[in-house]
Amino acid sequence: MKMRFEMRFIVIAFIFISGVLWADSGVLAYIEGQVTLERAGSGQQDAIIGDTIRTGDSLYTGTAGFVEITLESGSTISIDAGSVFNMGEISDPEAKSRKRGFFRVLLGSVSFKFRNLTREPDVGTPLVVCSVRGTDFTVYAAPDGASMTIVTDGLVEVSSGGENVLLSADEGVEVVAGLGLGEPFDVKKGLVRYDAFVKQALTRFDNDPSGTLRAYTEQLLEYIEEGEFFLESFKTNMDELISVRSKVPEIRSRDGDEAANKYMAVELGPLQDRGLELNSTYRFHFISALFMRRYVISSIYVHMRTRYLTDRDNPYWIEFSEVYVDFKNLYEQRLIPLLEVEDL
Repeated sequence: MKMRFEMRFIVIAFIFISGVLWADSGVLAYIEGQVTLERAGSGQQDAIIGDTIRTGDSLYTGTAGFVEITLESGSTISIDAGSVFNMGEISDPEAKSRKRGFFRVLLGSVSFKFRNLTREPDVGTPLVVCSVRGTDFTVYAAPDGASMTIVTDGLVEVSSGGENVLLSADEGVEVVAGLGLGEPFDVKKGLVRYDAFVKQALTRFDNDPSGTLRAYTEQLLEYIEEGEFFLESFKTNMDELISVRSKVPEIRSRDGDEAANKYMAVELGPLQDRGLELNSTYRFHFISALFMRRYVISSIYVHMRTRYLTDRDNPYWIEFSEVYVDFKNLYEQRLIPLLEVEDL
């Protein structure tokens, strides 16, 4: 734990040296019904108009809730009832700030209208990443983790499991755990309903609950292994950084300030930038796994537990319980040790 703290401290120093990160914060411009705001590393509170939402914050809308966020860029995000939305960021070496937004639709229906951005934030669900270009689109996330992306205007590239599809206006695509990226389909305006999508997702899940959970167990393992790879790369980068930085006083003493500053710019700067990128990347994988467990797996477990509350000897429940134990063990033994205290 001490080593993790030391690495985190150096990353904070990187951020200070490298300048301001991506900071397109938003303001809650309109609210209906019950909307809850959860601050990063803090508790939940009732959201009110005028509240600012920043990186790491989450919003929860009740059964009759609705909230609209206005970003500093002029873009808007509309979150419908029964939704969970998280505002994050990821590394972007091409951006001036070295960061760009990453918005997570964890449950429900969220619509985006991006305006006046040099590079739009990516939007993700537990199964997909949507890369957008000046676009109006809606992302639906069902309780079983399935997602549907519908484009109203512009272009959206939807990626899942190494596959990609580019959607234009009036096109959509679904992604289902274990089935991957579906075929794009034409969208008839006004005929796409989130409640029908949820009903279809739950019916599909009920037909093979254990198969769905196995697919998510594979996804969890993929998140963990990819995150561990980038974490090890980050540690190697940190060792190189410490070694390079230890030489600065000697160079300054021997050759003067100009030589020391040049050495830091040439040798230290790239390592700092690489450290930021690797830190953001491994954290992205670990947090994605955490959110999948928190919002998808917990939902389908409660669904199954309730369904078989008085029928514990049912073979479907027994099989599902065994697969759930495998998922839980993987989560607790492999992922939990990789998370920070504030994540939990």
